[in-house]
Amino acid sequence: MNGTPSNRPQWTSQRAFIISSVAGVVGLGNLWRFPYMVGDNGGGSFIAAYLICIVAVGLPLFVLETSAGGLVDRGPVGVFRRAGGRWGAWIGWVIVAVIVTLMSYYFVITGWTLGYFADALRLNVRPFDEFTSGYASVWWFLAVGALVFLVLRKGTGSIERLGKVLLPMLALMVAGLAVYGQTLGGAAEARSFYTSFSIDALLSLQTWQMAAGQAFYSLGVGTGVLITFGSYVPKNVNLITSSAAIALTNSAISLCAGIMVFSIVFTFGLVPDEGSQLSFTAFPRIFESIAGGAFLAIFYFGLLFLAAFSSCYSGLAAAMAPLRDELHLSPTTAALLLTGATLALGLPSALSFSSPGLELGGRPFLEWVDRFAGSGVIVALGIGGAALIAWRLPRAALVQEMTAGRWQGMPLALLPHLAIEAGRFIPAATLVLLTVTTVV
Repeated sequence: MNGTPSNRPQWTSQRAFIISSVAGVVGLGNLWRFPYMVGDNGGGSFIAAYLICIVAVGLPLFVLETSAGGLVDRGPVGVFRRAGGRWGAWIGWVIVAVIVTLMSYYFVITGWTLGYFADALRLNVRPFDEFTSGYASVWWFLAVGALVFLVLRKGTGSIERLGKVLLPMLALMVAGLAVYGQTLGGAAEARSFYTSFSIDALLSLQTWQMAAGQAFYSLGVGTGVLITFGSYVPKNVNLITSSAAIALTNSAISLCAGIMVFSIVFTFGLVPDEGSQLSFTAFPRIFESIAGGAFLAIFYFGLLFLAAFSSCYSGLAAAMAPLRDELHLSPTTAALLLTGATLALGLPSALSFSSPGLELGGRPFLEWVDRFAGSGVIVALGIGGAALIAWRLPRAALVQEMTAGRWQGMPLALLPHLAIEAGRFIPAATLVLLTVTTVV
């Protein structure tokens, strides 16, 4: 990032924006959450619903949120204050609270990646149950919080530099492991599960709610991250082409990660609907079966930790922007406030995978928070926030923000208007879907 005359940082180019945005949103949402959502929600039917949600909802709202951030040059509180006045500002502050809630358990999962990386360095990658015995999840969770605080104090340029190296390496390794997974004994069963299709599942409200939640979660819609990143975009960046590239890369990594995990799951007789620990149960198994797997594990878990940590940083950086824009807090004060709140909220999630085994409704507390916030609240905020942006911010200004830089004209010229119309009418379409799935 570079500074601007107003002292607000900016991405150095469109390429830097794409790489940094992918680095900010690609991580555990793809490599941890996507496989566990597919396993819990019926395989191929969930994937079909997810891809529809990405194209029909996720991408248009991605463009809307990013362009709104660029237009207003502020984080979520500033954008929604412009769109909805005093009550709009409250939506922005709710988004900040949701970011902290999401990061509270994301820190826990990131702690697992750090712990597995440390185990890999000692050439002792343990089964998940053994790894989480005692209070290891709590200690690794606290370590991640301390690291995020230190990086938040230093500024935002690290995402851009880290992404240029991290993303190609991580994508290549995930793709390579997915290809290797097709040589395992359970590969055919994994492909069958991945392509299974059920009309009943597609008519299920839960399938669509979870698919929309995963689409929003993996792209960052409804979390304030896109608005914040959009506020750092130079005026010569075309947001339509950039957003399409980010969404395509994100979805491709998710699909590769899923087929990789399920090839391991069916080869070693694991259960697809095991829950949030699915990927961490599967990862050690594949490295046991590969020649030189102990050393590949170091590389993989190191990359996975960096990707997860980048998303932790991006999430709290998005929450930090309103604290600095609206409350004029110093970087140290804002970082201390946010990481402290995140650690306080995340402790029950850390305890759910430690000796106390904290549960709510028969599920680990972490999974309950993930379903409530990751598949419920952010969908509502993403849809409602997009409607406010699309109806209340000037259409011409939004279109201009989306189409800056190199632009190809028709038919791409229709896409900004389609994104705005999607933002305006998706709430009504959601109500229709809720009605149909409830009646049927």
